[in-house]
Amino acid sequence: MLVGVDTTLAGAQAELVEQAKWREHPNRDTPEHVRDQAELWAGQARTELEWAKSLSKRLSEGAYTMADDPGSWRTVPDHLKMRA
Repeated sequence: MLVGVDTTLAGAQAELVEQAKWREHPNRDTPEHVRDQAELWAGQARTELEWAKSLSKRLSEGAYTMADDPGSWRTVPDHLKMRA
């Protein structure tokens, strides 16, 4: 799970860097509505980055029980299998 979150963090950070470069030096031929769309994408990337950072912190602090943790629902015996 943390690997996926770390990938999301890296992707969001890279997207923000690219968006910042583009906004600093936009092509003069780029229509204004495209620039507005880029602002929307940057906002989405910032939001995703903040979410991923928060989730990563909660996961590293043990907020969720993982499948291989003692007491996980996956470690509970399947009573139906025991009957067979």
